[in-house]
Amino acid sequence: MKIKALLHFSLFCIPSSYCFALGLSQSPIQQVTLYPTVAKIERSIPVQAGEQLVTLTGLAANFDINQLQYQSTNIEVNAVSHTDSALDKPAGNESSQLRNKIDDIKKKISEQNSIIQAAELQNKFLGNVTTGSASVVREQAYQAFIAIDKAKIEKEKLAQRLEELEQDLNAIGDSEFNQRTLKFYVNAPQRGEITLSYMVPYARWQPTYKAELNTQTKQVKLTRMAMIAQKTGEDWNNVKLALSTSTPQNYVQQIQPQQWWVDYYEPQPYPMPAPAPVLAEVAFSDSSAEKLGKSQRNPAPAFPQFQSMDLNFSTEFRSETKATIPSSQQQIYLPLSAEQYPAKLSVWAIPKQSTQATLNAEIAKLDQNWPSGTVKLYRDGDYIGQRAWNNSADEALQMSFGVDEQIQVKVVDLTDKKSPVRSQSETIQKQQYSIQNLHNYPMAVTIFESEPQSRNDKLTTQSIYSTPPTATQWNDQPNINQWQINLEPKQSFKLDVQHQFKYPSKGNTSGF
Repeated sequence: MKIKALLHFSLFCIPSSYCFALGLSQSPIQQVTLYPTVAKIERSIPVQAGEQLVTLTGLAANFDINQLQYQSTNIEVNAVSHTDSALDKPAGNESSQLRNKIDDIKKKISEQNSIIQAAELQNKFLGNVTTGSASVVREQAYQAFIAIDKAKIEKEKLAQRLEELEQDLNAIGDSEFNQRTLKFYVNAPQRGEITLSYMVPYARWQPTYKAELNTQTKQVKLTRMAMIAQKTGEDWNNVKLALSTSTPQNYVQQIQPQQWWVDYYEPQPYPMPAPAPVLAEVAFSDSSAEKLGKSQRNPAPAFPQFQSMDLNFSTEFRSETKATIPSSQQQIYLPLSAEQYPAKLSVWAIPKQSTQATLNAEIAKLDQNWPSGTVKLYRDGDYIGQRAWNNSADEALQMSFGVDEQIQVKVVDLTDKKSPVRSQSETIQKQQYSIQNLHNYPMAVTIFESEPQSRNDKLTTQSIYSTPPTATQWNDQPNINQWQINLEPKQSFKLDVQHQFKYPSKGNTSGF
């Protein structure tokens, strides 16, 4: 009640000389903290000595006023109020330019409409002319029709361009926000300032990475970047920028423990129903009767609901230099840092899945301030593609840098085509894998071959390899065999594999 009385008194009793009105240019954005889906805007409002009412106008009414935070220096803030209006607010440079172009095209469309209406009026007048030269009237009518056609064609072009510009403006979203005014009722015996912050939508950032492999130096250069986009309706000019991986919540709900009730019901004898007409037997469907019986016999207990939130990891990136991020449709990529890592190179060949070998780089495990994102891959300066980035907890990070065309993988089927099985309960598969290095330098190659595993003890498997594998598990997964070989230039390696499956003659099998 005190605040309301203070507001009423302030609005009608404060002399105008003690009112201090500010626009956005006089209270610019000082810092922006970007989260994955929202942004925190921080402003500083100067307050002159003796001021009692400070007004900040021109804000976009696109933030929750309940999340407005402020603190003061050398002054006291007694109360804060706000008003929203449908007036157009100052927009970003891109949206202002679009609106000027839209107004200009609307004027040109109006000019073409005037030309069409004047020519139609002229033809209507000429249609009523009964005296004069017929050839002159005909020429004037002809010129009027030409003018109408030209104006309609130009009008269609302008209307199409107008639609495109309005779509661009809607994509930015500035026109959807009303204008908000904040009023601070203060006691300012000396000069001071008010620092306020609020959360705005339509702003986001996400981490992206650039991985550049140099096969000569066996180094991977990882560049950490941030993709930033904002359509808040206001340009961020020369602001301090911070990027955070945490996600703030509007409201935090505390889960309360609830009592768990269980019950038991004595069986009740069901009365014998009296004979009924046949039509009465279909009064309920089977599903309806079943649901009705269940609800009467065994009411479902209300179990407590639990939610979990992982707050163990949050990273914030701050920039020492100021940045300018316009309110627009564009996405801006800013580099954060770049680091070099030694890489262990090898070529992966998985003949059972593909005859294309891929170049793999293994680097040491990274720290946890590399959040997940998208990584663009480069190999010796050539762009390879992009993939999802996931900084896992593995001891080493595996990164594929595309197909190595100079490692040829061939698969020859050695299965006996004439008698592929010895009986109806046995299947034998035989293949020969041939790996050849066409590089003019040695290459380390890792061949993968998964050994079949049976889910049923009635199906047995046996695998035979011409060369024993050097490892029988990969990433803690058993029965994934590996052959690690070093191939000299033009050298080949051949591996014969045989998989035998035995199972009962009756029944079905899958997986081979």
